[in-house]
Amino acid sequence: MNRAVIGTSAIVIVAALADLWVTLRPAPDPIPAATMAEAASRVRSLRKSGDRLVHSPLFSVAELAPLGELRATPDKPPDDILASRRVLVIDRDDARMGGLGAADEEVEIGEIVLRIFEPEGSGTANLYDLMTQFDEKTLRIERPRGRVASRCTAKRNEGGYECPGQPEWLYVARRTLTIDGNPRSCLWAHPTTNGAVVFTIPAQPAPPPGRRLRLALHAGMADDAVRGTPDGATVRLDVEQGGRVGTVDVGNRVGWFSSTHDVAGDSPIDIVITTPRDGRRHLCIDAQVTEVAVP
Repeated sequence: MNRAVIGTSAIVIVAALADLWVTLRPAPDPIPAATMAEAASRVRSLRKSGDRLVHSPLFSVAELAPLGELRATPDKPPDDILASRRVLVIDRDDARMGGLGAADEEVEIGEIVLRIFEPEGSGTANLYDLMTQFDEKTLRIERPRGRVASRCTAKRNEGGYECPGQPEWLYVARRTLTIDGNPRSCLWAHPTTNGAVVFTIPAQPAPPPGRRLRLALHAGMADDAVRGTPDGATVRLDVEQGGRVGTVDVGNRVGWFSSTHDVAGDSPIDIVITTPRDGRRHLCIDAQVTEVAVP
């Protein structure tokens, strides 16, 4: 038999045996509720502002119940978060999460080990990208301002979400428009007369000391909408978070408008879009929330 064939067959057999071992291995012993409750108490006493809390994906829903209001996720944080945030991991001592490296500190609590990872640097951490993370909770239409006329939760055949009871051109979806002579990927954000189009960015965790959150907002109208509508109205974008944080006016001219705004953690951010006349206001936006070091 050809050596290559033999080698390939051996690899297939080893992979199959590995899959069989994963399938047949016994389930880990359940963690007593008292042990998890003690781990939760230790986390509350050790936690600092801006910490990220992670738990082992092997814990069941019942095992996690004693964590109560603690917001923990079963996913390894991205490298930029590990570099900028202190991370506390509630882990099984007998089957630890991989990919995290050596902890700076470990606290043993019965069958649980609390692993603490200190931040490795002070670079920028990317927390949220509107264009890739929007969902059915992102957009609503207010008519008049302050009264919700539609929540844009209905799926569109072309992708994204439309707004029940509203004109068909009011929706949220990724589009590619020609802006300033170049194709630009962004989110469709056509405004509406006598109403507001409101995009909501979910609350992001408050930053640790020495760090702050920054919103970068970008907007522009399609070139043909500008050139084909000489009397086109200005579109206003207000960034609101318990009050107005900043304003961007997109006039009837070709170009891409960008601005940055300091925002707070633990509170959603609204981007409120209005115009006195919505005719051919083919607007597209994008936004990101990052965490940066305080100069």
